[in-house]
Amino acid sequence: MKQPRVNLGLGLLLCAAMYGCPSTSKPAPVDPEATPEPKSAAQPQGRLVVLGFDGVDPRWLEKWANEGKLPALKKLMEAQGGKAYSRLRSTNPPQSPVAWTSFATGTRPGDHGIFDFIGRTLRPGPMPVMPSVATTSFTPQPSGPPVAKNLRSGEPFWQTLGNQGVRVVALNVPYSFPPDPMRDGRMLSGLGVPDLRETNSTFTYAGTEVTDAQVKSPPGGGAMAKLAMKDGVGRFELEGPTGTGGKRMTLPVEVRTAPTGGGLLVRVDGHDVPLALREASPFVEVTFKDDAHEVRGAVRLIALESSPRVRLFVTPTSIHPRAPYSPITYPNPFAAQLADELGGLYKTVGWDHDTSALNAEVLDEALFLADMDAIETQRRQMLMTRLSNDDWDLLLWVSTATDRVGHMFYRLIDPEHPTYNAEEAKQFGNAIENEYRRMDATVAQVLAKLKPNDTLLIMSDHGFHGYRRGLHVNQWLREQGLLTLRNEATSGREFLLDVDWSQTKAYALGTGQIYLNLRGRESAGTVSRDDAPAIEDQIRNGLLALRDTEKADATVVRAVYRGREVFAGGRNADAPDLQVAFAENYRTSWETILGGVPAGLFADNPKKWSGDHAASDVEETSGILVSNRAITATTPDLVDFAPTALRFFGKSVPAAYVGHDLLQPR
Repeated sequence: MKQPRVNLGLGLLLCAAMYGCPSTSKPAPVDPEATPEPKSAAQPQGRLVVLGFDGVDPRWLEKWANEGKLPALKKLMEAQGGKAYSRLRSTNPPQSPVAWTSFATGTRPGDHGIFDFIGRTLRPGPMPVMPSVATTSFTPQPSGPPVAKNLRSGEPFWQTLGNQGVRVVALNVPYSFPPDPMRDGRMLSGLGVPDLRETNSTFTYAGTEVTDAQVKSPPGGGAMAKLAMKDGVGRFELEGPTGTGGKRMTLPVEVRTAPTGGGLLVRVDGHDVPLALREASPFVEVTFKDDAHEVRGAVRLIALESSPRVRLFVTPTSIHPRAPYSPITYPNPFAAQLADELGGLYKTVGWDHDTSALNAEVLDEALFLADMDAIETQRRQMLMTRLSNDDWDLLLWVSTATDRVGHMFYRLIDPEHPTYNAEEAKQFGNAIENEYRRMDATVAQVLAKLKPNDTLLIMSDHGFHGYRRGLHVNQWLREQGLLTLRNEATSGREFLLDVDWSQTKAYALGTGQIYLNLRGRESAGTVSRDDAPAIEDQIRNGLLALRDTEKADATVVRAVYRGREVFAGGRNADAPDLQVAFAENYRTSWETILGGVPAGLFADNPKKWSGDHAASDVEETSGILVSNRAITATTPDLVDFAPTALRFFGKSVPAAYVGHDLLQPR
């Protein structure tokens, strides 16, 4: 069957706020259907294992290790005369797409070209600037799925090694979609893999209390279905990928209340799925079809309530690993091999933990954590299976659970957060600590599997901060006379829709980026290059002086970096003119990310997404580095992993790398 043409870009854009150019080198020809043939170990000194735990904050790690709660990590941190642990410098800004791309390519943002989740598209006409997905582009095809392209410049170090005789396995490395072809490598893409709706991660919620207004304007990251029950039976449509003529394909779902009460019976795509209340089903295979297309996926179902209301949760639809409509592994058969090893299907959506559903209060904390546990159990099983096989030289594995609990449960360790709840804190206030304990248990299991001469590196890409208040940056620019709205309005819609570009000198997009409306760059530019430095100084000085008078004159912005200084490199033309680094408990407002201009300067953060780092200051948002060997670098940096890996396997280090070997004296 033909695969559908899909428009992934817009869907990803709309979800990206929730919470890289292709390689310039030419790898050896590879066959995506082939399985690498095992070879002997690349180096006599042993193998290299890199474990990534997204968003681990060194302050939490050190505290809980010193309290004896992380025994495996504590032992490593104290080994080698205390030289096996260090804080790890992140990127500016310290956020996942920027940081993981620097980790991969050994270069800084000015060279690899990823500066935020959100980028911008410049074009002529009345809407000269539009937000866009900064990490991936998709090119529609006459038939078949669109071709995805990672928008980073530079080649990831695992691809370099995999094309030079090193047997590589890379599992769930963020922003490694589409997977990187390697002659001697296998990989499963992580954060960045879309769901079958062609979005970042869209759940479906069907309920008898859902209104027409909620169906039309669902919460961010969700789709709502109105469930009308008659004689104990209700129906709704589960949306899938885009098919013929741009029409979205759907599947009918029938929901029945259980005759004995206390559950639901759901029929979807020929499967009858009995659901006990608040217990997730196994993965259910689904197939979306139209006249020309057939696309397979997988979902899990949770009966939230059966009486008096009927409420059903459906996870984002994963690309089916045994029939991927778009590549999620390299080579292609590796996706099915992983399913065979697990004994069943697994979640392939890159944003694998349903933070949007928790934000929307569709899932509660207990269900969110139970789902996270199920996902992480499979992730760890993938890791242990690889460690049990002697068919690799370099193994990379990443978990994002540590980051997600930091985002969603920070409010329960911060009594001053607007969404703090004392009762929830009693029950779930240790969620972050518990995930760090899981990390420690994983490290202990890995250590038990290593050979005596294997090297282990454990890292996180950034730390964490509280996010209590948001600054409406575009509104602040308007009050400074630098941004003007049409018809003398005092507020404006997202996507910069109401901006009067003829009277605007600066605008904000993304989590901490400010751009000048530069003549010759923006089609409606008003600022000359001669005037640009003075306007940058005006913005920088004004933001540094800004105080939140509602919160005891609290400092809002810790630093403002000039793009031409901190983003030097071959992709500097794509960089923001100013990068804002917020003080503790502050961040860009939700509305600002996609170019909104709400009234007022500040807004309390109303979401359960309560911890953040994406627009914090790199100087106080370090990650962590732990090893079973002494770390010789005095100031370890994310860009150091690429040269470390190449030197470990005796390969030459590309001139583009800016880091240093973490394990060898300079």
